[in-house]
Amino acid sequence: MRYRLTTASMALAAALLLALSVTSTASRLSYSAKEFRITWANLSFSAAEGGVSITCPVTLEGSFHERTFNKTRNASAARINRAIVGSCQEGNATILAETEPWEVTYQSFTGTLPTITGVRYALLNAAFQVEPGLGIICLARTSTEAPAAGEARRESGGRITSLTTDSSLAIPVTGNAECPRFGIFAGSGEVYVQGSSTTRVTLTLI
Repeated sequence: MRYRLTTASMALAAALLLALSVTSTASRLSYSAKEFRITWANLSFSAAEGGVSITCPVTLEGSFHERTFNKTRNASAARINRAIVGSCQEGNATILAETEPWEVTYQSFTGTLPTITGVRYALLNAAFQVEPGLGIICLARTSTEAPAAGEARRESGGRITSLTTDSSLAIPVTGNAECPRFGIFAGSGEVYVQGSSTTRVTLTLI
């Protein structure tokens, strides 16, 4: 009996050590591709206090600085090199291309190491113009103090399938007196390797 208990204890201790080893060494994120594309069939921008929203198809194309990097909060992880807005359902939206590229920073992860379910990123210096109609022109720009953010969802196999915006973050808006003081994003986009409509970016921890 004592032998069996000792053997069981040793096995449990070995399992715990292995788990701790995996957790402690999973300090970096590694992506299967450096370039990515995020597409929203419907991405909405509306006044934070409520009201009419401008909803448009949006595509962001970008690249990670490195395919492997440390999980360090606020570290610059990628940049958005190109943003495209299609025909909006209500009103109009225009990207201020002269502000590109936009910066993407790592914020945190969800889930428990070594199995994480998502990664949160912030988007800085993104600037755009929205026109809800009646000659109203509003400008919005994200910053370190007021970023846009979203969570990239990760499947158990490692594939990143979507990026959902954080609708709790208010983006400062300027322009006509009729413009709201703040606006919020809402929508979930599909994430692919740039140049493909079927291949997903895969994320592993190392």
